[in-house]
Amino acid sequence: TETYNKKCLRAAHEVGIKQIISIPAMNSYLQQVKGLIESGAETEEEAVEKVRGYLQPYLDYEYADALYGCFITDEPGADEFDVLGYASKIFAQAAPELCYYVNLFPVIAGGAQLGGSSPISYDTYISEYLEKFETSYLSYDHYPLKKSRDYYLEESFLQNMEMVREAIDEEGKNRKMWTFLQSISFGSNRALESVGDATFQAYSFLAYGGDGIQWFCFACPPPFDGAGYFGNDALIDRNYEKTATYDYVSTANAYLQALMPYYKNFTWKGVMTSSADGGEGNFERIERMESAKTLKSVAGTEDALVGVFEDKEGREGYMVVNFTDPGRKLDNTVTLTLEGAGRAVVVLNGEKTTQAVSGGKLTLELKSGEGCFVIPY
Repeated sequence: TETYNKKCLRAAHEVGIKQIISIPAMNSYLQQVKGLIESGAETEEEAVEKVRGYLQPYLDYEYADALYGCFITDEPGADEFDVLGYASKIFAQAAPELCYYVNLFPVIAGGAQLGGSSPISYDTYISEYLEKFETSYLSYDHYPLKKSRDYYLEESFLQNMEMVREAIDEEGKNRKMWTFLQSISFGSNRALESVGDATFQAYSFLAYGGDGIQWFCFACPPPFDGAGYFGNDALIDRNYEKTATYDYVSTANAYLQALMPYYKNFTWKGVMTSSADGGEGNFERIERMESAKTLKSVAGTEDALVGVFEDKEGREGYMVVNFTDPGRKLDNTVTLTLEGAGRAVVVLNGEKTTQAVSGGKLTLELKSGEGCFVIPY
């Protein structure tokens, strides 16, 4: 409702963040707008004005500074892309400063989910979104932390990142890559048990040049939502009290923000790995670089993932990740062999240090769930 949305915007304003709201009546109209215009029942100009009308109560609100955009739908099939993509163009004319927010399926979704009446591949699903939507980002969800008797990782976690990253880069429009990461238990997905459970996911995403991280979920849904069962262990429980997960994710977010002054200066080029057991299936599903311009090799006592980046001056930077399920609590000594570097800036757990590159090698001690950004010079 408008009253609820305005309460959300006021709360966001008070803590200095922005909010994506949902306007059900507008969403319903946007589902119809393509047909209305193509049938001649409305002109494009009339449609743009109607969308502005739905938005106006919020644009005129005293806390409009907290409005980031509007949630349209979650995990649509490609059979909905024509309608939703057309609507995104109308919305962009009505409110070019606002985000038209749609989140996509992960690679583990079945072909019928992806394509509706005509099952399609995930590559096609992503490419059709990019063709039909004029958004500044592509957002998808994928949750890697699993547990039955033992801890294990979803094998397609990195594959999903690679497929989205390569599709965005091939398109060449510099869209941002956004994702949802896991912060609640449901099905075989486990609850977070440490800061490392959050940072592991986030640093892996950054290793692929990710830009926007969302956590699923902030407040706990009902125990059963009609499709699945959820724990009471998201950031906020069902009594609206902060949980241990809140502290884990809050700490992880602070570490991520500390990386941004360095990370944001670089462009993603690819990934390198060092493997003890194949990244629990993840490494076999991705393309890996043999070496880079400055980084010649990676060696870890456990599995390691390294995102390779380059800045405008051609200098390399690396997102180095202890790629082991944090539930297994495995420390990792990762050694980078670097050519032509004597020192390196290392940003780890929110702190920047400068370390020596001795004999062409930089040794990093990464605890379970840790990652760091490295800039050799």
